[in-house]
Amino acid sequence: YYPIHHDRILAGLAALDFNEITTRGQADKVLSQYVGDFGTRQFLLKNIDRIDKNTLGLKLNLEVLTSEVGEVGEPLPMHARFDGDTLFLRGDRSEYISIQDESIIKNHFPKAEVVTITNAGHWLHAENPTDFFNEVMQFLNK
Repeated sequence: YYPIHHDRILAGLAALDFNEITTRGQADKVLSQYVGDFGTRQFLLKNIDRIDKNTLGLKLNLEVLTSEVGEVGEPLPMHARFDGDTLFLRGDRSEYISIQDESIIKNHFPKAEVVTITNAGHWLHAENPTDFFNEVMQFLNK
């Protein structure tokens, strides 16, 4: 089980007023009041898109993410199992997947491969995109 800790990110995204914000730079300025890490903000800003010529908006459904965020950290039912090949990636600076979690992962995903990406935390795809890409491609090409 992972405790909810994305409150600041969700609050920052909710603070984006696209009636006032017309550039990603303006959105970054607002987000910076909630999310200090530049790389994380850059990742979040990728969710902003043009709705029309003069209007920006979010590509994601923030209302659903906010209302259902509690479901993200819930443990899988004990009987849940997937027998196909599965890749779990973790950053070496992240505490999301611990050594102790590996037995739980193997219980639900018997063919799971757990790979650690160096020089990365939770946002490993943004913090070390090269190694992330290489590991994913190696897995997909098996």
